[in-house]
Amino acid sequence: MDFQMIADSFAEPTCIISVEKDNDGGYRQIRIVAGNKLYINKIEDPMNQGVGKEITDGSEVPEFFRKSRTFVPNSPYEDYLPKEMGFEEVCFRAAVLKVPVHTYVHLNGLNIWFDIYAMPLSIEDGDICYCTYTVIATANSELMVSSASSGVYAENVIKTCIKLNGSDDLNGTMNDVIKDIRLLCRADVCTIALIDPETKEASILATSFGKDCKVKRVTQFNEFGDIAKTWIDMFGESDFIVAKDVDDMEYIRQRNVFWYNNLMAAGVDSLVMFPLRYDGVILGFMWATNFAVEDTIRIKETLELTTFFISSKLSNCRMMEHLKQISYTDQLTGISNRFACTELIESLIKRGEKFCIVSIDINNFKSINDSLGFDAGNRVLAKIASRWKKIAEKNLTATQDHIARMGGDEFQLVIQGYENDAAVIPTIKTYENALGNSLTIDGCDLYISASFGYCLYPDDAVTSDSLISSANASMNEIKRLKNSQHIMRFSPELLKEEHTLEIERKLIYALENDLLYFNLQPQFDLDHKLRGFEALARMKDSDGAVVSPGEFIPVAEKVGLVDKVDSAVFRRSAMFIGQVIRETGADIMLSVNISVRHLMKNDFLDEVKDILSSSGIPADHLEIEITESIMIDSAEKAQHCIEKLHKMGIQIAIDDFGTGYSSLSYLNNFPANILKIDKSFIDKMNTSDPSKQYVAAIISIGHIMGFEVVSEGVEEKEQLATLKLIGCDYIQGFIWGRPLSPEDAEKLIRESMAK
Repeated sequence: MDFQMIADSFAEPTCIISVEKDNDGGYRQIRIVAGNKLYINKIEDPMNQGVGKEITDGSEVPEFFRKSRTFVPNSPYEDYLPKEMGFEEVCFRAAVLKVPVHTYVHLNGLNIWFDIYAMPLSIEDGDICYCTYTVIATANSELMVSSASSGVYAENVIKTCIKLNGSDDLNGTMNDVIKDIRLLCRADVCTIALIDPETKEASILATSFGKDCKVKRVTQFNEFGDIAKTWIDMFGESDFIVAKDVDDMEYIRQRNVFWYNNLMAAGVDSLVMFPLRYDGVILGFMWATNFAVEDTIRIKETLELTTFFISSKLSNCRMMEHLKQISYTDQLTGISNRFACTELIESLIKRGEKFCIVSIDINNFKSINDSLGFDAGNRVLAKIASRWKKIAEKNLTATQDHIARMGGDEFQLVIQGYENDAAVIPTIKTYENALGNSLTIDGCDLYISASFGYCLYPDDAVTSDSLISSANASMNEIKRLKNSQHIMRFSPELLKEEHTLEIERKLIYALENDLLYFNLQPQFDLDHKLRGFEALARMKDSDGAVVSPGEFIPVAEKVGLVDKVDSAVFRRSAMFIGQVIRETGADIMLSVNISVRHLMKNDFLDEVKDILSSSGIPADHLEIEITESIMIDSAEKAQHCIEKLHKMGIQIAIDDFGTGYSSLSYLNNFPANILKIDKSFIDKMNTSDPSKQYVAAIISIGHIMGFEVVSEGVEEKEQLATLKLIGCDYIQGFIWGRPLSPEDAEKLIRESMAK
């Protein structure tokens, strides 16, 4: 094959590339087989015919491109170009995978762009595959944006430009941008780090972590600063690094084993990284780890353009020290921000120093915003921060303090240098007392108070996240109590209360957004004939995750929302079973749980009548379960309601029988139909003879009083055999039926009728 003739047929600088594929789906040697005159001139006379001639702004040409070389056909590409993983990826995709590639690079800090076209050739020689490679140099970056082959990626670059140009809040904007980039790359982590051009010290400007990300933060490594310094030398010949697999990571190991070891320890499998360079000076770096490697080319294109604009934005700041400062400083108040505070906490933990974290929340701050406006609210926060900053900077306490704003009206105080645990209280009180004098905003005197929750390292928690969570838990508790004391130390019991509050918030959200639903657990007689189903409450949170009923039901009972849960499950399950009965004629029972609170509501009977009417479920196919405790706590009040339900034809079941203290006289007076034996007795029935006798006694008493008996939680064959032996009527449990979705329950009903 005359490759030279193919190359000469192109009007732009073009060469023919060969790629040797291996048996593992990768590649080995990449060579430049031939090139037309325009391409070869760039190699043999670069300063007059190639790269140097295209630079018009006086930028210095790197040494690699100033050196003249004699082109030898079929030579390794590294003889003429810096080893470049991005270049190799393009050649591999075009030659081996037969995918046409159009991309572009901004190489070696020359302020010059290369528009690249790689086209596959059908020619193959054993393991050797071929493609054409055309490269067109231009100094016009706008051309690169307009020629982007993917509208989606070009759109993302434009969005980044708009964000960068439309905001003076560099720190906030960069956090937005880096999150957008992480989502675009489908990466675990994306980060922008700044490098001081004089000291070479590194600091994090913005970072974004995906949900459930397990990659370690760079700041968790003591040697992060030393690692960052090695990157500067690595980017002398290349403007980006892409490592998408084990082979690429091995290339990084060969070039920088120190960094490679850090990547392995952090849990990094893939990496794309660009320097933020302006006028030949590296301002910092942007990288994404564990990204969508299947989209490497387009991700590389987007990040290349994005770094170009980010670098321009950073260069507008007059001093790099200012950049470093704003990455650690809250722009509204001038004190440290969340990132700086978290970094301080992590550094203290690494050094093993004892310290105290105080979470602070301004009381009733929302009312200030609502009555005076957000601008006034911001001025209040700035004045509060100013008072606290003065205390910390002028050492007005006996301890070493660091105050930070975490966001909104939340602050955090880190206390060091105290002799004993009690010594932190005077310090916290100093910050509390600083709020004693009124603040004057727009002619209004405001009297501000705050809630202070604190925890100690290492006594109360040992990680930064758990320390902050613990301090927040104690702060939330002191706010909830609403008493004259505004300071509270963390105790483990508070996490339970915090968890309850979290579940309560999820429950309220579920009730308001229709996230409550039901499952149906089948009940059978001892011949395995389907009797019906018990409706069980289920719930999802705002993310769609299922919340265990063991978590939300007790909370619903505690906070007075259980009647709303009952109603939602009652109505929806009745509508479903009513429809199935109409369509199939099935003789099945629906059993629903009703709490004491729900049963005692004045409009409960009206609600039942409305559900019977709207669902069409026959009254004698509905069974209402009440707990045994109602016969003691609310017997007289409940009696009237239950009798009316019974007269309507509705069945009454006494749930969890045997766990309370009801007397036989109460049981005899209740118009019930069913006793349900609690699972706890069934579990012990075959391992404890007294438990077995107890179950047998309940069944016997139930039958004497005219009740049928359902045993709950039957899971084992031995339990089933025993219940048959002692005369139980019905069973409910995993042995014959787990809770089912409505669709699966309907399928079971139809299968049962077919038998």
